[in-house]
Amino acid sequence: MEEFHDYIRGTIDYRIAVAGQVDAGKSALIHALTGGDPHISTETDATRDVAGYRYGGHSELLDFPGVGTTEFSPAQYKKLLKKHKVKHVLYVFSSKIREADEKVIRFLAKNKTKITFVYSKLDALIDVSGAYDRELLKQEKNSELHVTFKKIIKDPLKYHFVSVKNGTGIDALKEDIDAYFDSKDEEFQKRLEDSRYFDKFLNKKSSTLGARLLTPGFKDLILSREFKAIEQKTAGHFHLDEEDAGFIGMPMPRVKEFVNQAKDTGKVAGNYRKMIGPLTTLISTVLKVRKLNVITFVLSTFGEAGIRTVYPVLRGVFEYVRAMNDMAGDVLAKHLKEAGGQS
Repeated sequence: MEEFHDYIRGTIDYRIAVAGQVDAGKSALIHALTGGDPHISTETDATRDVAGYRYGGHSELLDFPGVGTTEFSPAQYKKLLKKHKVKHVLYVFSSKIREADEKVIRFLAKNKTKITFVYSKLDALIDVSGAYDRELLKQEKNSELHVTFKKIIKDPLKYHFVSVKNGTGIDALKEDIDAYFDSKDEEFQKRLEDSRYFDKFLNKKSSTLGARLLTPGFKDLILSREFKAIEQKTAGHFHLDEEDAGFIGMPMPRVKEFVNQAKDTGKVAGNYRKMIGPLTTLISTVLKVRKLNVITFVLSTFGEAGIRTVYPVLRGVFEYVRAMNDMAGDVLAKHLKEAGGQS
């Protein structure tokens, strides 16, 4: 269950990038949002690399460097954003909109990246002439934002005005961030109930098992009939035990039973060409790997003569693996149903 949940979360982007102007207090804002040390930096553009900070249970805020420096020109900043494939950006200002900001924001808008505009250091927003109070200055800033980007951004254009120093606006910004991550949790729940993700997860589990089984050491297990070791590898990979078998009312599969069934059929004994076809199909289907890889493995590991000898064992082992794969699906499906995670 935990592994399936982790797999689903891995398909959803639980990150928000905190980017924007140099010396706008991005790092301090992140610490205020995550409940850490506010660390108000006295250095200009102290952040050089992208660092991640946990937000809530499994979400993350990414601390980006400031844009418009010698090291991070708009062109270089775009490359950085592309590299991290961010889908939501808190773009932080502490002064007027600059040319470098425009270039980066136009790039984000073109790529349909969600942008939340933040005006930091509200406590320092003053009119040196004394002609305007702070509310009028905020209106002026919002007007500047609207006029500059109204042609390229359809969402409402207004700032979240915040101050890390006195805490103004932090709670309101957190509410917006929480709502965004709540939407991700809703998407998680939908995917948890989507059979396509269930099947993809099981296919991934099967294919990764192939890397553990199709190895030179596997030949020794087959030839020495070390069925217990094969069972331990497979059961450990799928996290299955006798309790799980009882949970769905089935006996625990055993390799020896499937090997004996393969021996009893005896329909293709002695005919190499008739052996390799169904065996390759079986292994590639069970492990979700290419047939060519399976043929190469079987021929290079056992050779023609060896295949005739170990055919019932190989067939039995992979019939057993398929049964364990099916059991893993049944156990997971029942747990999800009982937890209300899958219809």
